Amino acid sequence: MIPVTCSQCGLSIFVPPEVQGREGICFRCGLPLIIPSEAGRSRHDNLNYERGDRIADRYVVKEQIGKGGMGVVYRALDTLVQDMVALKFLHPNILRTEQGRQLFIREVQIARRLRHENIVAVHDVSWTAEGILYLSMEFAQGHSLRALLRRYRHERRVIPVRLAVTYLRQILVALDYAHHTVIHRDIKPENVMVMPNERVKVLDFGLAKAAHEEYFQEGDEEKTSRMVGTWAYAAPEQRKRQKVDLRADVYAVGLLMHELLTLRTPLDDPVEVVDVRHDVSPSLISVLERALAVEKEQRWPSAKDFRIALETAFEESYRKTVAVFDSDGMVKTPSTKGMVFLEGGHFLMGNNEVREEAPEHEVLVRPFWMDAYPVTNKQYQEYLEETGAPAPRFWHDPQYNGPNQPVTGVSWAEAKAYAAWAGKTLPTEGQWEFAARGRENRKYPWGNLPPDATLANFNDNLGMPSVVTMHEDGGTPEGIYDLAGNVYEWMLDPFVSYTAKRQNPQFAAAAPRRALRGGSYKSPPNELLCTARKGLFPEVRENTIGFRCVIPASRLIHAQPANTNSDAPAENASE
Repeated sequence: MIPVTCSQCGLSIFVPPEVQGREGICFRCGLPLIIPSEAGRSRHDNLNYERGDRIADRYVVKEQIGKGGMGVVYRALDTLVQDMVALKFLHPNILRTEQGRQLFIREVQIARRLRHENIVAVHDVSWTAEGILYLSMEFAQGHSLRALLRRYRHERRVIPVRLAVTYLRQILVALDYAHHTVIHRDIKPENVMVMPNERVKVLDFGLAKAAHEEYFQEGDEEKTSRMVGTWAYAAPEQRKRQKVDLRADVYAVGLLMHELLTLRTPLDDPVEVVDVRHDVSPSLISVLERALAVEKEQRWPSAKDFRIALETAFEESYRKTVAVFDSDGMVKTPSTKGMVFLEGGHFLMGNNEVREEAPEHEVLVRPFWMDAYPVTNKQYQEYLEETGAPAPRFWHDPQYNGPNQPVTGVSWAEAKAYAAWAGKTLPTEGQWEFAARGRENRKYPWGNLPPDATLANFNDNLGMPSVVTMHEDGGTPEGIYDLAGNVYEWMLDPFVSYTAKRQNPQFAAAAPRRALRGGSYKSPPNELLCTARKGLFPEVRENTIGFRCVIPASRLIHAQPANTNSDAPAENASE
């Protein structure tokens, strides 16, 4: 029997040898298929490789890790760089002509330019000795979103709203970046990899279009009657074979959102989110409904707009409050408005190349909320009026007292007192560095590009602190700003070596200086690195020093979504 796999829907069947070389159609989706000839076939013609097989005298096959309509994926060792990669071998019946292969390579060259923490990187494209085209890609150690959905469905558990939003946000960040270059056209759970620490990566940018353009030759009447992508996750205009733009990807992410919240695939019977669960807020459902609008003009105009709406709806609907006591012993409950929730987790802290930042060491950061911006003069004014605390050192200097400039000239104790008044605390160095670096270990809060005047206020370019919203291009992907430049930020920690903290906690607690992070408007570029740190005596009140606050999730006492049934299960913040 001869194995045949449909390049559009992934159906794999076996046909008798007497039909070899003939043209047929896929039983599931109707795509024309060419039955390959059995003559001269080797096990490699079926893309079957065994452990230890060598590819191009460079790659050593370890194991098969995936199989689909376009080909087979193996984990392999790249002996040139001694690192694991994923090798994706394309079915020969997908790319049958030299013109088609060149088109495919052009699409791959576009995909190679995509370098983002939420996109599986494509390294190279080449041929085996048997003439089989393959891609060398980043080995993403994890499992597909499809596998995660199946596990939750098998265990009859719903995916927490917070986790669904975490995944969707990263997918949309990846698409927002990629849409400047390419439209994906085939977003589906199989093309999203779930990594450790709740990270996700999107793969196979542009490959669906290349395979489609090749399969139907120029002038082929069938070409215009076939869609690009996977039918179940295709936008209405894709199914109608109309012109496609980035809003087709927006629709596909909407389908992913529906599936994450309901565990129903687009091929299942239609179901409303509210028919499955009651802990999804109306505002989130509204975001979903717009993403799934039939007319593309009515959808979110971009992945970025979709992401912002999703984050805003989640923050407003699942806002948590903290119990704190005022001077009269009465409970007051400030909200987390203006803060960003960070999941926390394990990350590598420090930098072995700088003495004050060494050694690199793994740190576990618990979930917490962080101010999106440093505390401003306007916010500090409210504190002064309510408490009668003394004004900061530069409070009356017009160079530093703009309402939306960060407050400066406060000592460590004054910053700590404000945080306590607000029901918050100063961040630890671990929390601050986790927020700045992210799980992908960024060099700077915005990524790995060197700083410039559009990203941060540094090198005395302005000669004073800027308003906190001036450098939003330099924010983190999570939406935290001014972590590099503008003003240093007081940390809760004493300033001691990381080794001293671990080996002699009593010494660390008694250290005379307090840690600062982030650099200031006077700092050189190296002080803007996420790992950079310095220490000053806590009494110092300089015009280069401010602060921001955090709330540890362990202090949250209320997690009920707003505007939902009070009997619905609440999102629990992990401790």
